Amino acid sequence: MSSHAKPPELSTAQQTLHEAVNARRIYQHIRGIHPRVELPHEAYEEWLDGNRGVEYVIINFSDADEVIERDGDLSQVLEPWHIPVVLGTEHDGVLNERTFQDIVDLLKIVQPAIYVPDVVYSYNWMDDEIQEYAIEAYTSHVRSLQQEIIEQDFDIRLLPTNKGWKYDHFVEYRDLWDEFDYTEFAFYAVQYTGGDAGNAINVLQSHVRNVISALDPDDVFLIGRLAEDDLFGFAPRVCGATGLRQWKRACRTEDGFSQNLWSEFQENRRAKLAFTDDQEQRPLTDFSDETEDT
Repeated sequence: MSSHAKPPELSTAQQTLHEAVNARRIYQHIRGIHPRVELPHEAYEEWLDGNRGVEYVIINFSDADEVIERDGDLSQVLEPWHIPVVLGTEHDGVLNERTFQDIVDLLKIVQPAIYVPDVVYSYNWMDDEIQEYAIEAYTSHVRSLQQEIIEQDFDIRLLPTNKGWKYDHFVEYRDLWDEFDYTEFAFYAVQYTGGDAGNAINVLQSHVRNVISALDPDDVFLIGRLAEDDLFGFAPRVCGATGLRQWKRACRTEDGFSQNLWSEFQENRRAKLAFTDDQEQRPLTDFSDETEDT
């Protein structure tokens, strides 16, 4: 609940009920359009207060850590029906300072929640050997973290993300993918905009198809892409998306952000993302190494 409101406190039984329900909800795939927020921040906290139009709240790891340092947990900024989706994907310098224990400690507090792990940078200018190392380091990290979550019995669902872009890169995920029966993939798309990247939407869409052909996920959740025109043309399995800049611009008011404008924005973007829902998704067996985008 937002720190700006003072409603009656939930009883322990009510809190336990909400946590039990959310512990089941985290295993549902993230579909539709959802906001990333910057915390701690008064405008975002006021906007989240009582906001029934928000189901999943996407938060950077560092932001969640700051809120916990201030409040002890996330309950002062999130409503009981909000599911936190914590992104480990941040600047290289931040990742380099983050320890495995830092992650475990935060996940223990934010549960029930979804976590998109990150541990090592990956860029298309790296040579093949370094790229292979990055993928190996990432899958090893996710495996260790998943084992820790199982051992600690945390109500946390891991959502692996992309370290690479080629079909062969994502084939390297298969052992991890099969070992833990993952069915949803988070594709981090921020690096496909700005600077030298421009607006490389066609490249992004082809790389998402590489994930689908290599791993055959039921759903793909797109991170960092909410521009209206950009949501057309993705494979039908791209069923969810999040971002920050686009919804901020659309929902900004003199006093902060509008919940009503968010509902309009969300419905508009959902319609764009659903444009290809009636298209038939090619099965995994239709693809081969030779036909995939690189």
